[in-house]
Amino acid sequence: MAVCSPLGRYASIPRPWGKEAGGWMVRMRSQTQQRPTVGLTLGDPTGVGPEVMRAAVTSVLADDRDDLKLHLYLPSALVATHGAGWPTAVTILSAPLVQDAAAQTSAPSLRSESLRVGEPSRFANRCALAALSTMTDAAVAGELHAMVTGPVAKGIFDGMVPQPPGQTEYVAGRLGVSRFAMMLAGPALRVVPVTTHVPLRAVADVLTTAGIVNATTAACADLRDWLAIPAPRVAVCGLNPHAGEGGRLGDEEARIIAPAVVALQRQGLDVTGPLPADGLFFQALQGRWDLVVCMYHDQALGPLKTVHFYDGWNQTCGLPVPRLSPDHGTAWDIAGKGIADARSATAALALAAEIARRRA
Repeated sequence: MAVCSPLGRYASIPRPWGKEAGGWMVRMRSQTQQRPTVGLTLGDPTGVGPEVMRAAVTSVLADDRDDLKLHLYLPSALVATHGAGWPTAVTILSAPLVQDAAAQTSAPSLRSESLRVGEPSRFANRCALAALSTMTDAAVAGELHAMVTGPVAKGIFDGMVPQPPGQTEYVAGRLGVSRFAMMLAGPALRVVPVTTHVPLRAVADVLTTAGIVNATTAACADLRDWLAIPAPRVAVCGLNPHAGEGGRLGDEEARIIAPAVVALQRQGLDVTGPLPADGLFFQALQGRWDLVVCMYHDQALGPLKTVHFYDGWNQTCGLPVPRLSPDHGTAWDIAGKGIADARSATAALALAAEIARRRA
């Protein structure tokens, strides 16, 4: 294990999370690593992130090809408790705490001693944000081939203006990407929700043709570039029962979704829809589709988690540096009990390693 100094001249100062926040952005530089290099964060240190990420590293490195490098980003306050016992392929990199956005102060009263497993805290949020921010610096600088983020709570972004909804939007903004998508995937099924954390009653109001086109385009690029699927077959769900049934059950299919399908087909993509959602997930599981594009959160995640509750992963599509994560949250109720299932984290890290090898 090696402990290195903070990365880059921007690593220790507060900065906005994306271009919209005022323009802090570093031009992506060509990568110099000859060995595939994956960046890691543990997520919230009071949740299951540390244990599932450690188990994932152990599992992935067990199939040792003697080529993979893992960079683990840790705040200095956590090095003593979380920095020991890692394999030699893991390098610990310091992640300076950023300013406490909520309190607008460095908040010296918040100490590492206040961290208790299973109990969320503002200091835990700051640690998680510091690791994520420093790892993103390294991605911007061209020092990583892929990233894996541990599970966090939305509170890590409290006080930020503008406030990113989650790690997906934060990383995409920091990398200067406007066309991106959240893909949830497993060995048998891949889904992309066009709208994510919005109330169901608002979906029809926020759903747009451009949003469907952007999400699908970003996801198809990832399938081609990172997952070796050269011509992905994509099914696009309808919003309403029976895909609107010719307008009898809603006009969103004809007014919003069908124009997006036509636009995607004109790009040369193999896209079909809008299709009734009640049957196409079975078809996808039978191998008919490589990707299902869904109109809202639970339309996508309900089927995905039914078949891949333990071994699914989250992938941010459209990034110049791929980012993956376990498909679950902090699970404070079981943190520290040694019963957290690490299959999702292992799947995310294993795929990140394969992508890194291809990119290197």
